[in-house]
Amino acid sequence: MGITQSGIPEVTGQTSGADFDAKGQNEAVSKWASMVQRKLRDRTSIFLHGKEGTINRPGRLERNLNDSIKSLTKKSYGVIDRVTYTFERHGVFVHKGVGRGYKMQGGMVIRTAKSEDPTTRQPTWWGDEPRPRLPNEWFNPLLDQTLPELADKLAEINADAVLNATRMMIR
Repeated sequence: MGITQSGIPEVTGQTSGADFDAKGQNEAVSKWASMVQRKLRDRTSIFLHGKEGTINRPGRLERNLNDSIKSLTKKSYGVIDRVTYTFERHGVFVHKGVGRGYKMQGGMVIRTAKSEDPTTRQPTWWGDEPRPRLPNEWFNPLLDQTLPELADKLAEINADAVLNATRMMIR
């Protein structure tokens, strides 16, 4: 074990900052985030009866779900460590199948409205027959599908840095 002149043990290793490819990692994460954003927009384009343009709500503006999907990245120490997706809040309601008169309870969507039976409601824009709310999971399954691809890419980029980091020793 090496000791410096001040008496503090010296930790040395066979790795250097050159082994860690921050630029390659940032590029891979940025490309992945853009690809996921594009696929999310493709998935939400199937919602035919959504909002058209912008709607004024008390205290906020509400846009079409497809147009509202954005991805943001955050860096710490020069490396992207966070990807955030933002979208209109009604996207969560669509994903879970909840909304006015419906809520999640025990993993199931149940009707909670105190008004008349849903089968006696007036016809709506989707046809003459009332239908129950069903979850339309458009967000989580896509992430479950694409995250392993990102993990493999990052492992490939940083394999040398990980291998060299295991060779560190106290001298």
